[in-house]
Amino acid sequence: MKKVLAILFLVFMFTNTQVNAMGLFYTDATYPVTATGMKVEDLSILKQGIASSNNILFLVETGDASIDTATKNGNIKKISHIDIQEKSVFIFWRGIKVIVYGE
Repeated sequence: MKKVLAILFLVFMFTNTQVNAMGLFYTDATYPVTATGMKVEDLSILKQGIASSNNILFLVETGDASIDTATKNGNIKKISHIDIQEKSVFIFWRGIKVIVYGE
Protein backbone atom coordinates (compact mmCIF):
# COMPACT_ATOMS: atom_id res chain seq x y z
CA MET A 1 0.00 0.00 0.00
CA LYS A 2 2.84 2.39 0.80
CA LYS A 3 4.36 1.79 -2.65
CA VAL A 4 1.05 2.57 -4.37
CA LEU A 5 0.69 5.82 -2.43
CA ALA A 6 4.30 6.77 -3.16
CA ILE A 7 3.82 6.15 -6.88
CA LEU A 8 0.57 8.15 -6.93
CA PHE A 9 2.29 10.99 -5.11
CA LEU A 10 5.20 11.05 -7.58
CA VAL A 11 2.88 10.94 -10.60
CA PHE A 12 0.86 13.80 -9.15
CA MET A 13 3.93 15.92 -8.34
CA PHE A 14 5.63 15.52 -11.72
CA THR A 15 2.61 15.82 -13.98
CA ASN A 16 2.62 18.98 -16.10
CA THR A 17 -0.41 20.88 -14.80
CA GLN A 18 0.09 24.26 -16.54
CA VAL A 19 -1.13 26.24 -13.54
CA ASN A 20 0.30 28.75 -11.09
CA ALA A 21 -1.08 27.36 -7.85
CA MET A 22 -2.20 23.89 -6.99
CA GLY A 23 -2.99 22.27 -3.66
CA LEU A 24 -1.91 18.70 -3.15
CA PHE A 25 -5.34 17.42 -2.05
CA TYR A 26 -7.78 20.22 -2.94
CA THR A 27 -7.67 23.37 -5.05
CA ASP A 28 -10.25 26.09 -5.60
CA ALA A 29 -8.42 29.12 -6.96
CA THR A 30 -8.84 31.88 -9.52
CA TYR A 31 -5.86 33.83 -10.78
CA PRO A 32 -5.00 36.19 -13.64
CA VAL A 33 -3.21 35.06 -16.75
CA THR A 34 -2.84 38.22 -18.79
CA ALA A 35 -4.09 41.75 -19.32
CA THR A 36 -3.95 43.61 -22.61
CA GLY A 37 -3.72 47.19 -21.36
CA MET A 38 -7.13 48.03 -22.81
CA LYS A 39 -8.54 51.08 -21.00
CA VAL A 40 -11.81 50.24 -19.24
CA GLU A 41 -13.48 52.70 -16.88
CA ASP A 42 -16.28 50.41 -15.67
CA LEU A 43 -15.41 46.70 -15.40
CA SER A 44 -19.09 45.79 -14.95
CA ILE A 45 -19.83 46.59 -18.63
CA LEU A 46 -17.40 43.97 -19.92
CA LYS A 47 -18.70 40.82 -21.59
CA GLN A 48 -17.53 37.47 -20.24
CA GLY A 49 -16.80 34.29 -22.17
CA ILE A 50 -16.05 30.94 -20.54
CA ALA A 51 -14.43 27.76 -21.86
CA SER A 52 -13.67 24.70 -19.73
CA SER A 53 -12.13 21.25 -19.58
CA ASN A 54 -12.23 18.37 -17.08
CA ASN A 55 -9.65 15.75 -16.22
CA ILE A 56 -10.29 12.43 -14.49
CA LEU A 57 -7.42 10.60 -12.73
CA PHE A 58 -4.91 12.39 -15.00
CA LEU A 59 -5.90 9.74 -17.57
CA VAL A 60 -8.81 11.29 -19.47
CA GLU A 61 -9.28 14.98 -20.28
CA THR A 62 -12.27 16.36 -22.14
CA GLY A 63 -13.33 19.84 -23.16
CA ASP A 64 -11.86 22.88 -24.85
CA ALA A 65 -10.46 25.49 -22.45
CA SER A 66 -8.91 27.67 -25.14
CA ILE A 67 -9.00 31.46 -25.23
CA ASP A 68 -10.46 31.29 -28.74
CA THR A 69 -13.43 29.21 -27.56
CA ALA A 70 -14.02 31.51 -24.59
CA THR A 71 -14.03 34.62 -26.81
CA LYS A 72 -16.48 32.96 -29.20
CA ASN A 73 -18.73 31.87 -26.31
CA GLY A 74 -18.82 35.46 -24.99
CA ASN A 75 -19.01 37.13 -28.43
CA ILE A 76 -15.92 39.17 -27.51
CA LYS A 77 -14.04 41.18 -30.14
CA LYS A 78 -11.47 43.02 -27.94
CA ILE A 79 -9.96 41.18 -24.95
CA SER A 80 -9.42 43.16 -21.76
CA HIS A 81 -8.05 40.43 -19.48
CA ILE A 82 -8.10 36.69 -18.89
CA ASP A 83 -8.50 34.69 -15.68
CA ILE A 84 -8.10 30.98 -14.96
CA GLN A 85 -10.29 29.21 -12.43
CA GLU A 86 -9.12 25.81 -11.26
CA LYS A 87 -10.79 23.26 -9.01
CA SER A 88 -9.28 19.89 -8.20
CA VAL A 89 -9.61 17.01 -5.78
CA PHE A 90 -6.29 15.16 -5.43
CA ILE A 91 -5.76 13.11 -8.61
CA PHE A 92 -9.42 12.13 -8.93
CA TRP A 93 -10.79 15.20 -10.73
CA ARG A 94 -9.58 18.55 -12.05
CA GLY A 95 -11.58 21.25 -13.80
CA ILE A 96 -10.15 24.29 -15.58
CA LYS A 97 -12.15 27.33 -16.70
CA VAL A 98 -10.71 30.07 -18.89
CA ILE A 99 -12.65 33.29 -18.37
CA VAL A 100 -12.11 36.02 -20.97
CA TYR A 101 -13.35 39.57 -20.37
CA GLY A 102 -13.73 42.21 -23.06
CA GLU A 103 -15.97 44.10 -25.46
